[in-house]
Amino acid sequence: MLRSTLLALALVAAGCASDSGETDAAPIPGEVEVQSNETTEAAGPALDAAAEVDTTGPPRVELAGTSVPTRGVVTDMESGDVSCYLTVRTDGGATETVHADYSVCDSNVIVDRRVQIEYVEGDVLADSCEGDPECLDTETVALAVVAEPID
Repeated sequence: MLRSTLLALALVAAGCASDSGETDAAPIPGEVEVQSNETTEAAGPALDAAAEVDTTGPPRVELAGTSVPTRGVVTDMESGDVSCYLTVRTDGGATETVHADYSVCDSNVIVDRRVQIEYVEGDVLADSCEGDPECLDTETVALAVVAEPID
């Protein structure tokens, strides 16, 4: 329950940070752009175009002091004490494990598929807690919140 609360707080904080009133700024590749649920009739074609996955962006982004891959093949997923973990074989052939939101692990359709990954800075249970759910220490990590198949 503490993990879900911390994750919810991180996602709310990420949403609040994007509500700074600067709506003309372009999102940084690899970051999630928070959008309103309200749509207008004229937004229909624009929404269809936004649904396309951009595979031309950078192969890596730096978030929370860590460089993480933005695309690759998910070779394994595991739900852990701190977060979901994705094992990703990058386009360069390296294998890396990244933190992901538990909702990403709920989708088993991404295993063995090439995906585009989007991240936010999120707070997770700190390593110093050694998995103790009563511990309140957190650390900020690059947290994958979207892993969209692109193959």
